[in-house]
Amino acid sequence: MITRIQGNNNNLNFGAHFKPIELGDKAKRFLDKASDFSSIHQRIAIGGSALILQPLIDMGNKDVDKDTRRVSAARSAAKAIIGTITGLAVRAGCIRGAELKYAQRDTAGKVIKEAGKIKIDPQKIQKNFKQGFDALKLNDEALRDAVKLVPSVVGTIAALGVMVFTNFLIDAPVTNKIMEKINKYLESREKGSNKQSVQESAGEKNA
Repeated sequence: MITRIQGNNNNLNFGAHFKPIELGDKAKRFLDKASDFSSIHQRIAIGGSALILQPLIDMGNKDVDKDTRRVSAARSAAKAIIGTITGLAVRAGCIRGAELKYAQRDTAGKVIKEAGKIKIDPQKIQKNFKQGFDALKLNDEALRDAVKLVPSVVGTIAALGVMVFTNFLIDAPVTNKIMEKINKYLESREKGSNKQSVQESAGEKNA
């Protein structure tokens, strides 16, 4: 029976009945880099993968006719493009809003920045989330790391709520328009390719 779960970048401990798993240097470096990935980076990765893979899957679907495959591929591409752009814009806006909410300010009320980034005020965050942090019983280092993540987490959660509306107001209508343009482009390319094939066949017969 697992009684406790603990983990850090050096080992994973799944409970009192298991020995910690020691991670190698490459795994540690990967986890360090992965921990810096924000929801924006994740959305880019998901959107890029969908844009590449889904249209290929649709075009390779032999259970439907050629026109249906083309329309499906066009819709998948349009949905990936618009969904990614909207998702990035909403996430970036909400995360920036959260950063401004918890930003350190000077005596004039101006936001303080370090290396071009908004400097977060740990006291504001700990005041708002004191009960949650107390329940976690984090050590000083873990608490500092958790405080840094709060604006990103708060912004991402807010973005999910906003995107409930943008999916209907922006994504759906714009996706249909982009799909039509992509479909027309693919259709014209297909006609051009077929025309060239016919001409080449006629040339071979004449020869």
